[in-house]
Order: sequence, then C-alpha cells, then structure tokens
Amino acid sequence: MAPVSDGRRNLRPLLGIGLTILAAAVIAAALHLLVLRGHDVLATRVHGRDLELLQPRWLLLLAVLPGLWLVRTASLADLSPAQQVLSTAVRTVLAGGLILALARPALTRFETRVSAVYLVDVSDSISAAQLAAAHAEVSGALAARGDNDVRIITFARRPRLVEPPAAGPLPPFARHAGGGDATDLSAALRLAYGLHADHRLKRVVVLSDGAETDGDLIAESQRAARAGVRLLYRSFPAAAVKEVAVASLAVPDKVTIGQPFTVTAEVYSSFATSATLTLHQDEGLNGLEPRRVVPLAPGRNLVPFRSVVREPGFVTYRVQASDLSEDTFKDNNQALATISVRGKPRVLYIEGETSSAQYLSRALSSQGIDVEVRGPHGLPGSAKDLDRYDLVLMSDVPSTFVGLGQMAAIESYVRDLGGGFIMTGGEGSFGSGGYSGSRLEKVLPVRFDSEKRREEPGLALALVIDRSGSMTGPKIELAKEAARATAEMLGRADLIGVVAFDAQAQVIVRLQRAVNRARILGDIQRIVAGGGTAFIPPLREAFDMLRGAHAKVKHVILLSDGQARYEGIGEMCDEMLRGGITISTVGVGQGADKTLLRMMASRGGGRFYFTEEAENIPRLFTKETTEVARSALVEQPVRAVVAKRVEMIEGTGVEEAPALHGYVSTKPKPMSETILVAGGEPLLSRWRLGLGQAAVFTSDVKNRWAVQWLRWAGYPRFWAQVVRSVMRHRITEAFEMRTEVSGGRAHITVDAVNRNDRFVNGLETTVQLIDPRRPAHPRELPLTQTAAGRYETELPLDRYGAYALRAVHRIDGKAVAESAGTLALSYPPEYRWGTADGRVLARAAALTGGAEALGPAAVFDARGERIPFHGDLWPWVISACAALFLVDVLLRRVRLGRHVVR
Repeated sequence: MAPVSDGRRNLRPLLGIGLTILAAAVIAAALHLLVLRGHDVLATRVHGRDLELLQPRWLLLLAVLPGLWLVRTASLADLSPAQQVLSTAVRTVLAGGLILALARPALTRFETRVSAVYLVDVSDSISAAQLAAAHAEVSGALAARGDNDVRIITFARRPRLVEPPAAGPLPPFARHAGGGDATDLSAALRLAYGLHADHRLKRVVVLSDGAETDGDLIAESQRAARAGVRLLYRSFPAAAVKEVAVASLAVPDKVTIGQPFTVTAEVYSSFATSATLTLHQDEGLNGLEPRRVVPLAPGRNLVPFRSVVREPGFVTYRVQASDLSEDTFKDNNQALATISVRGKPRVLYIEGETSSAQYLSRALSSQGIDVEVRGPHGLPGSAKDLDRYDLVLMSDVPSTFVGLGQMAAIESYVRDLGGGFIMTGGEGSFGSGGYSGSRLEKVLPVRFDSEKRREEPGLALALVIDRSGSMTGPKIELAKEAARATAEMLGRADLIGVVAFDAQAQVIVRLQRAVNRARILGDIQRIVAGGGTAFIPPLREAFDMLRGAHAKVKHVILLSDGQARYEGIGEMCDEMLRGGITISTVGVGQGADKTLLRMMASRGGGRFYFTEEAENIPRLFTKETTEVARSALVEQPVRAVVAKRVEMIEGTGVEEAPALHGYVSTKPKPMSETILVAGGEPLLSRWRLGLGQAAVFTSDVKNRWAVQWLRWAGYPRFWAQVVRSVMRHRITEAFEMRTEVSGGRAHITVDAVNRNDRFVNGLETTVQLIDPRRPAHPRELPLTQTAAGRYETELPLDRYGAYALRAVHRIDGKAVAESAGTLALSYPPEYRWGTADGRVLARAAALTGGAEALGPAAVFDARGERIPFHGDLWPWVISACAALFLVDVLLRRVRLGRHVVR
C-alpha cells in the first residue's frame, strides 16, 4: 500500500495547481461576461447617489486571488492550520482592496453651477457709452452670481485680468495705454480657458462690437467648443458720432512717365460736411492737383486727383483730410499708396570735371541710352533716389565729395535693389582719390593697395599728430586709425615716422621702411592724449627725422584741433621747404586755428584740410597720402589687352583700339572677372554683388588718358555695351501679383501663367517687401506653391505705411520672370470705417452652442446642462488596506492561541 499512498501524495500538488487555474479562469470569465463586457464604467445607485467604478478593467486582477490559497498549501510557517487560513483570508481581502482601489471607485454627483469669464472690449472702437454699458452688465453679474463664479478680462491688442474688489462696487474699466489700436478676441478667449473654476459649467461672455483686427475668433471658438466652453455675447449699440475716415487711395496698376493719370481717394463720412483733401507725392505736394475742397455726403465719397510722374522708380502718394468741422478719430484721416513706375533705362553719370562729361554722355546718348549728368556734389544720398536709375557711373570723383552715407547708398543700391555701378579712373578715383579702405572699395571688384613701381620716386612721410587734452576720446582714436591706414597704404620701400605732441614732442615711430607694418602699427597704438599744444617742437622733430632721409619726396602731415603760438612757425616752415620737405595740415573741429594751419600749408608747399567731423580724419589722411605719393597712377601709353572674351566686349573691336595714356593701378579681388588688362593690371573688371553688378574701368573716359579713344569709332559702341551689360536688367516675363491686407497681415498671391496660358509650376520664388522710406533694408521671404501655378505667402506688417513688392521667379537658380505689386496699411484697422460686426460674435457663439446673453440670468442658467463630478473613494479603500496590512503582519509574526483563532 505504500506506493499507492506516495502516488496520491505526488498528485495532490498538481491537483491544487489545476484547481487554482480553473478558479482563476472562472473568475475572469464571469467578470468579463457578467460585469465588464461593453462597459467602460460600472455604476449603481446607493442612497440616491451613483457609485461608479471609473476603471473597472482592473477588476480582472481578481483572477489572481486563488493563487494566494495555492501558495498557502506550500507554506512552511509553523502556524496552526486555522491561523494560516485566517492569514490567507486577510491577505486575500487586502489584495482585493488594492485591486478595487485601482478600479477607482467614486461617488458621482452632477454640478449645475456656472463659472463665467467676462471678456470686456476696451479698444478704441468702443465708445465711452458702450464701455459704461459693459461695466453695468458685469456689475450686475457680480451682484447676481450667488454660488456661481465670475472672472473678468479686459482686452484690446492684449488681454489683461481684472480682479474685482472683495467689497464695494466694481471700478470703471480702464483703457489699455498704447494698445487700443487693435482688437484680438481670440487672445482674450485663450486666456479665459485657464480661469474657469473646476467642476463648473464653463461660460465665456464677450462684451464687444465684434471689430476684430487681430487673430481669428471663429477658429478659436471651435477649439473652445472642443474644450466644453460655451460662448455667449452681448453687443451694445454705438452712439451716433460725427466721423470722417479716408478709407483708401486707389492708383492705376500701370503708369507711363509723363502721361497724366487719376488717383482716387475713397472717403467715408457719417454726416454731411466738407473737407480739404491734400495729395502728397513722395515728400512734396502733387504737382497737377495738390489740394481739393470737397463736400462730403453721408456714406461713401470718391474724390479724384490728376497726377503725373516725371521719373521712374517708387512713388508714394498720401492723401490727408483736414479742415473738418467735427471728427471722432484723427488717426484715420489719411491713406497711402505706392506705385512702381518704369521707363527707359537710365544712367546717372557723376563726373568730377563737369566740363569733360560731354564725351561719354554724347557717346551713350547716340546709342539710345538716357544719361543724366551731375557734378561731383550730385551723388544722391539714399538708395531710394538711386533706384530711379538702372546704372550709376562715377568718373574721377575724389572721396572728399562722397560721404559715408552716399557710399552706403551705393552698396545697398547694387546689393539689395539690383542696380549697376561703374567707377572709372582718373586722379580722383580708386586709391589715388582717397578711397583706400573705404566702404566703396568693398563694392568694387578690385583692391586699391597696389605696389609702387620701382621707377617711381620713393616717399618719406612724417605724421605729426596732436595728442593734447582736447583730442581725448574719439578724436585721438580716429587719428591713430588714420595713421595706421596711412602706414598700410604705403609701398614696402617707403619711409614713415610718427611724432605725437602736446606741449612737448615725442617720437612714437622712428623713420623706417613701411614694410615693418606690424611694429609700426603697434607703436601707433600707444599714443595717449593729454597736455597742451605747441607746434615748434614736433615740427623740429619731423625736420630732423626727414632731412637725412634718402627719398625723392619728403612730406609732413600735421593734425591738430587746437591753437598754438605763431612765433617762429612761419620761419620753421620756410626752413623745411628749403630742405625739400613739404607740409600739409589737417584741422579738426571749431577749436582748430584755421588761419595758422592754412598759413603753414601755404608756406610749407602743401595743402590745408578742415573738417568738423572727427570721422573724416582717416579719409583726409589717405587722401593727402595719395596726393603726395601718386603711386597708383601709371601715366604712360598702354593698350587694352583682352584677358577674357565675354559678351560685354564682343563686336566692339577693342583689340584694335588706340593706346590709353594712363590708368590707376589696382589688384583684382578673388571671384572677380577681369576682362581687359593694361600693363599686366586690371583695366576692365566686374563682379556680382547681391542682386546687382559692379565694374571698374581703371583708365578715364575723357580727354586726358582716353584722348585717342575719343576719336576711335568704336568708343560709343564699347561703352554702350559695357553699360548695358552692367546695368539692372528687367525680366520681360511678368506674372500677376495680388495683395490683400487684413488684421495687420498681408497676404500675397502670384498666379504664374505664361504667354501660352499655361501654369508654370516648380518655381523658386522670393518676394521683397520694400518700404520706400527704407529701401536699403527690404524684407525677403519665400512664396510657397499652393496650387497649379499659384504661389502664396503671408506676413505681419510691423508698421503702418505703403509698401512696394518685388518678386523674382527662378528655375534652377536662373531668373525667368518677375512680379511687382504694392500694398498699404495707412492706419490701424481699429479706426477703419464700419468695422463693427456682430455677425462674427453670433457665428462664434453658435459654434459653441451659445447665443446672445440678455442679462446675468441668461448667463447663469444651466439650461438643462450638468457636469458630472466624481468624488474618488480610492483613498478610503487604500486606508482600509493599510489597516489590513497591519493585521496581516500580525498574523504572520505572532502565534495565536487556539481559543483566539476560534
């Protein structure tokens, strides 16, 4: 019998495991079939309340409870069977409690109280009477809220939270300083989301005229509906006001130079009155019809003006209404518009010697090119003024006539506006004209730091720099910069010395070859201002420095901003001149003794310069250095040699052209294209800079170096082809551009349809937004293809005014077409005529299930809506489980007596 007993004992564990698995399967199946199937939440009524399990799927874990009893059979604890059964039962209840907590038991009740957020429009389009009515509405809601919650937001361009007082009446609503010129309803609605009290019905009440200038309330109301927010609205009728507004200014799409056209102002008035309308063309008055006194009928009035444009380029019109008997808003009394006027290609020719301008001007005119000739003072100072021309040609104009602003205008004109620029040679051009290191040198395809030729005379130069107390600050720093620039532009074999002086003189740089630039520049940097002023000691040091030098030219440049004693200065200058040393002087500021400095230059055989601006010091130094050295001028017969055959010179016969009698020595820059050379150096070079081109011709164009070229039959054709090649090229293919301004944003659309009425797809399109007041700083952005042949973009306008648009369309990087357009945002849309629109509010409310709110009772009416509120019970279940855990520990750690177990 023993083997049979052992077999039964071996089957008993397997039988227990099988029964445990069977019990677990039965529990899981029962829960799924009888309780969980098709139910996300289990609910029952207990004493009039809903008891729910919010996560009932966790109950499936109850199927593991039979496993606890299986484990008990294998327990090795030295406890009585009764205590083991009791311990396992407690552990089973503990595990079941934890599973119940995971299922989230909750008592559910339904809430009908309201959390209302009032959005109060305080923008400029809201009248004082409307604002007072809104204040009364909100005050009534605060008084009638009861157990409901009320929060307040005022908004215009930006929303702001308003905290009502704990006691006492609600203060009047304040307008937003500096932000009342716009209305953003959607931003106010977004702020309201975070103000709703928990477990309340969410209401937003908009008190506004619906004049939305920023944002999109309709789109935001759809998000509000998804968040369970119901939108209500209330608008108050505006009091009758006396208002005149200039709505727009219409200009023709195409304008021909010299042909009159009509500019039409659209004016709205709320009452019968009269007004004076003044039309401005750019900065001046409209020439043909500058002003009209017109009667205004209630509603829309169209007032035409006759105008004419004499020059191509951007033209901005502005109409202004004045002499109004009554008016509410002053900011909407003007409107702007910009047109882009095109004419025949034009060249602006700036000639340093006006009497010699006839040669090139006549040659270009004979080739059908319009040329406007100006003297050295005639270079415009803004890129906008240069944009009227397709090319600017500057011949023999020294840098003393060209300011930093004019150089910046040329750079912007070429790089940003696509213009062409040519500089030709002469004594006043390139390095010999004082342009070394200037902004203009950066624009051109050559460098001006040419090396001196061996056969040319050497130069020994002494710089005498005032370092007295009056030079402290920018003056001394600019003087040091001028000295460094002078040292850098000298040839390697030239000699340079620097003397600084106040009441005494100090040799800063002993006379040495300019090849030692690093050491020279370091010594110059040590100059520090402070002290008095005396001219004799530094002149004596310069004289001693130069008289023993072996150089063909010995020269002193003295810089001062102060005054000194006259005694002995004239005699000192005479002595230096007899020793072959010349003197030039530079006066800076009103404190400089111009009489003394002019006398020193005169008796010293040099030149006198004066400037009130310290910024001009480096330019004057380099100008004077080039005047003395003339190392860049090569005055000997040379012939033009073709270095590269390009379309610019094809067919001109330049290979057979006669000799030129001189040129300015330069060096080509990397990436530049040298087309003609003379004496192994660039004669004709060009390169692309941004959207435009810049070129140089290092000989002149008049009767000095080019005197034989003037008699050459190919001279007109050569220069016509050079000019046409460098000038701005207009793309013949043009696609229609449309613009629309709404809510402070501009929407730009281009329909690319070619001459065969086919859509053009796959274009790389960029558009420039050009402010005529700042044409040098256009905004550039890409257009995205949105449909067949359609390209669109949208951008915010950061300022009010009129803008010009220029789009360039490319395929594989090559421009194939262009588009032009204009847009105007004359004043904030808040002041536009008839902006109130209650339909926007009604539509937004309908999307959320709301409607017009007629008083606080309508706001706080739940209308049968209720929101469930779950009171979680799982913390209580967890607390009970914690107590059972202590009991479980006790039963596992303490042996209980038999009577206690019973």
